[in-house]
Amino acid sequence: MIIESYGDVIVLTGALRSNFWETIHTAISLTLKRHPTGVIIDCSGITEITEAGAETFHDAIEYVNEHDRARIVVAAVPPAVLEVLRSVPEVRSQLPIAATVEDARRSLDLLVTDENEPRKKRKDPEHREYNRTVVAVLSGDESDQDLLEVTDEIVNNMPAKVVLLYPIIVPRNLPLQSPMPEVESTAVKTIEMAKAHMLKTKTAHEARVEHGRDYPSLIQSIVEEVDAARVIFAFSRRSPEKMEEGLRLVGAIMHKVTRPIVIVRGRTDA
Repeated sequence: MIIESYGDVIVLTGALRSNFWETIHTAISLTLKRHPTGVIIDCSGITEITEAGAETFHDAIEYVNEHDRARIVVAAVPPAVLEVLRSVPEVRSQLPIAATVEDARRSLDLLVTDENEPRKKRKDPEHREYNRTVVAVLSGDESDQDLLEVTDEIVNNMPAKVVLLYPIIVPRNLPLQSPMPEVESTAVKTIEMAKAHMLKTKTAHEARVEHGRDYPSLIQSIVEEVDAARVIFAFSRRSPEKMEEGLRLVGAIMHKVTRPIVIVRGRTDA
């Protein structure tokens, strides 16, 4: 087994017939020091793997999970290797897999929060002062514009930092941090639009893209984390299906989320 490391990627080449964790541990540790958000393992060069070799990834997952907000994603996995990885329960249930290194990198970069941005904004005299936080839940459809307009009205009367939250719901048959390129692409576009709106209105804000199993639990966890004074949620009514889905979500969110909720019904053309 040959190990190469460059940037945020570790490339494995050759046969992986035994647990190779002790050998790749140093490479992963150094990669995380350079790229604290995570590491990509390029598996395209693995020619053979056994279940014992697959345990390497289990140890790697556990190690990376010890680092706050860091993730591990494997990429370009040959079909025969993927079959063995999926035969090991601890690996199958936890290991995020991307089709390519580029997909893996986009997913890692997507979840980098603007940790320095709120501090910069608080020092900027052009941005309104605030003493509380509200969470605005984005959905990636036309109702987001209505959501942002209502958010403006709220923070104008109750100065607050806005946490722009885009939830990504991951099916339970996939590891929680699995890359989801199409959904993540929509998330990026939506977050950028919302951030531009916040900058235009000189509103302090933070952008979050978070993975979860269901909307209500994910929203509640973020609400508790940031100690939100309000949660703002919108749903589209452009079609009966969207309207029905939105009403179901409203009921579930009201049951789960413990803070005051503002519900925005998206406008229609009628």
